[in-house]
Amino acid sequence: MARRPAKARHRPSSIDRLDHDVRELIGKLRMDHGWTIDEILQRLLDMGQSVSRSALGRHVRTLEDISAEMREAQAMATALAREVGDADQSRMLDVNAQLLQANMFKLMLAAREEDGEGVQLTAKDAKAFADALRSIALTRKTDLDLLERAEKRAADRAKAEAAENATRAARAKGLSKETVESIRFAVLGSDT
Repeated sequence: MARRPAKARHRPSSIDRLDHDVRELIGKLRMDHGWTIDEILQRLLDMGQSVSRSALGRHVRTLEDISAEMREAQAMATALAREVGDADQSRMLDVNAQLLQANMFKLMLAAREEDGEGVQLTAKDAKAFADALRSIALTRKTDLDLLERAEKRAADRAKAEAAENATRAARAKGLSKETVESIRFAVLGSDT
């Protein structure tokens, strides 16, 4: 039986090895204050930190990519909330299933920086994804079944009320018992 090749480990960049506070400062300077890479690099050098300009550039580009994705996700969530509004649970389940599928597809197509290959799912990951989709589908079916039963009960109740109202009105007009029963049968569709 052939063994799987060992996965290449992600080597932390020189930025990844900096203290958390320094990395946070880089993010603030770039994202909050709009500093250029050269300005941030000079600040780091003044602080006694040694990083390469290219490593800093890759880190800043990653920060900007993450920031852009977060803004996109926020805009999508806002648009969905506006579109769906107070939609029923069934509609929300559809939206969640579509988002899960779209994000999973995006994840699978994403290129990893180290080797350019798409993300590979293990059998366990694929099963978890399939289970999540199945769970959404089952919840959707249960929701539809409950909705269908509730609608049937409401329709039966409305029919019974209509039959009772028609029967009461027919009796008030002095119609014969057979005519009243015929009207009741016509409304209900049965003798009940």
